Amino acid sequence: MKILHIAASLAPEWGGPTKVVLELTEALVAKGVVVSIFAPVQRGEAAKIVRPEGVNLRLFEQGFLARWWAGYAPGLARAVAQEAGKFDLVHIHELWSHPHLAAYRAAKKSGRPYIVTVHGELEPWAVNHKALKKKVYAALVQKRILQKAAVLHAITDEEVNHIRAFGVDNKIFMISNGINPQEFQPLPARRELAQLYPQIAGKQVLLFLGRLHPKKGLDILARAFGKVARERDDICLLIVGPDSDGYQTEVARILELEGVLDKVVFAGMLTGREKLAASGGADVFVLPSYSEGFSIAILEAMACGLPVVITRQCHFPEVATARAGLVIEPEVGQLAAAMEQLLGDPQLRQEMGGNGQRLVNEKFTWDKIADQIRGLYEAALKQGAK
Repeated sequence: MKILHIAASLAPEWGGPTKVVLELTEALVAKGVVVSIFAPVQRGEAAKIVRPEGVNLRLFEQGFLARWWAGYAPGLARAVAQEAGKFDLVHIHELWSHPHLAAYRAAKKSGRPYIVTVHGELEPWAVNHKALKKKVYAALVQKRILQKAAVLHAITDEEVNHIRAFGVDNKIFMISNGINPQEFQPLPARRELAQLYPQIAGKQVLLFLGRLHPKKGLDILARAFGKVARERDDICLLIVGPDSDGYQTEVARILELEGVLDKVVFAGMLTGREKLAASGGADVFVLPSYSEGFSIAILEAMACGLPVVITRQCHFPEVATARAGLVIEPEVGQLAAAMEQLLGDPQLRQEMGGNGQRLVNEKFTWDKIADQIRGLYEAALKQGAK
């Protein structure tokens, strides 16, 4: 089985989809699948891209129009048009991008079936972001691409509903994302984080890990942290992740108005052992998103034994079912109450952290997910090109 994956980006700053594509393809290779990835890259940044073991990775420099059309890379479009017929199936990741359209056209021309993983791109918040442009593009081509796929891949049950609401009645498989839990054990000792950021020493740490983007609910987090931390000196908020379009400035402004900016550390993007140290030194993971596909950061936090506070819009009901954390609405009062509850109850934190680790190991490893994705490919090949 030879599969061509098409990604909108593999830059670390792109977030969850990058990690999913890299780790899923590596897991598929371990299952005997022959895998290639075609992806665009910004000039001079190829050295930053992780190369998954056993995967044929080809990167194509983005063109000038990439500032308006995500991933625009004429070289990629030419290559996929030439090469698609050499594969059994084309697997397209995310929507709206130039590589997405190029892969669709190449698959149709070569008579190869293709599947699309939506990656949360049809979340109501996401659809309403730059809504006019997306509405026009959807009418011109995006709905047709989804409708003509051999099958579609949703990463949550709620995403199935979002695809239907978009007006697509194609066959959908729901298969979640995964991680490699062994990467998170053992964690660095708590003191390593304090050595990196001395102001954290001796304090309880709330950890946010993700892109600093409006959809992540950092405005809610800043105001909720203000309610919790204003009269306390024993807690700290650690914000880890790349800044998206200068949004850190807005978050810092809110924190300053709340009078708690001095109790917050903006660490920027962390990788490797420093990223592990952030989880090893934290007490609670917080992700109050307005919109998510299926957050890899939540899985990683649970693999590290952290209790999690997430919003319903993270579409991870198993957190509540397994008692691995607290699921709330994206509202300041609810978030503040949830953080205070966990900060004040170390036994509950330990219990929820252990529950989360078990949940990840039982259901969300790439080894298990790759078997399901291979079954998805078999179903798509049986369906054939439309």
